[in-house]
Amino acid sequence: MHQYSRCLRHHDSRPNLRPRHRASAGKRRRMKAGLGLALATVVLCLLCALHLAAGARFSSPALVVDALFNHDPRNYQHVVVIKQRLTRLVVAGYAGAVLSVSGLLFQKILRNDLVSPSTLGINSGAVAFVILGIYIFELNGAALFWPALIGGVAAVAVTFLAAGLVSRGGRDPLSLILGGAMTATLFSSATTFAISLDPDRFGNLMGWLVGDIGNFDYQPLAWLWPVGLAGIGLAFILCRQIDLLTLGTEQAAMLGADPRLVRAGTLALAIPLAISAVCVVGPIGFVGLVAPHITRLLIGETGRVALAFCALCGAVIVITADIAARTLLAPQLLQVGTVMALCGGIAFLVIVVTTLRRRVA
Repeated sequence: MHQYSRCLRHHDSRPNLRPRHRASAGKRRRMKAGLGLALATVVLCLLCALHLAAGARFSSPALVVDALFNHDPRNYQHVVVIKQRLTRLVVAGYAGAVLSVSGLLFQKILRNDLVSPSTLGINSGAVAFVILGIYIFELNGAALFWPALIGGVAAVAVTFLAAGLVSRGGRDPLSLILGGAMTATLFSSATTFAISLDPDRFGNLMGWLVGDIGNFDYQPLAWLWPVGLAGIGLAFILCRQIDLLTLGTEQAAMLGADPRLVRAGTLALAIPLAISAVCVVGPIGFVGLVAPHITRLLIGETGRVALAFCALCGAVIVITADIAARTLLAPQLLQVGTVMALCGGIAFLVIVVTTLRRRVA
């Protein structure tokens, strides 16, 4: 355990720190992480309050409080706060948290800052198999989780295969992104083809196909939240073993971890986490890419505090996007997936350029 802690300190800090300064440096890092977690919690609470108040018509804080604690179903404003804004808030928070944790897990075990559920093609694979499940087997409700999960696993397999062919068996980080792009294009084409066979049948899924949060998304969330809770809980339990992989395969093995087993177990956590969000809100992208980068920049990527901060950060991002979607062109509603694609695309470009410059340097 002591050797594990020492290696992680070396991994996250400057290598030339003198021994007598290591204790104070570790204390400063813990204080910084705790402060960052507290700040993220405060920001999330403020955004939750703003989300309940903001909309086509702004509700006063007193009205929001009255709707929460003295709900009157005959009061239209109370119904708006509880039945629309509160449900969207819960769904947005859940989707952001599980997508960001999933992205952080992928980036840790693959040691690649550019991977996420969207860039690995998982979102596209899940959507394609859901559409095929509806078209061929007429599935609905909770049963759609299983084709989505199969589609996510298939997408990861195809991405790894394509990346291996592109890099000729190597481990070039950009080959995974290229493989993910190829996989996403393949499954998106399959989705488009299936929809074109019977467009009327999928008319009510257009918002979900782009990635959006609806007023009734709490219904699929009611049976999917245990997947997210269990996945994040297991990620906290296995956090130390997963962190060892950030040191490299050889060092992780020297410290007693089985890299293949840990990597396989983490994939078994990260994929269902992402799928549980896709089944509820559709393929909202870039959350699992941006939130881990913000976490890494502010408090580092190792430890349970980083995991909790990443979950809060993802929730903040999606809740902010939902507020923007409901207010920018009010009373018209924008799709959250569209807002995330616009902002996330710019963020992805910045991250790619920064990563390439760092590797060249």
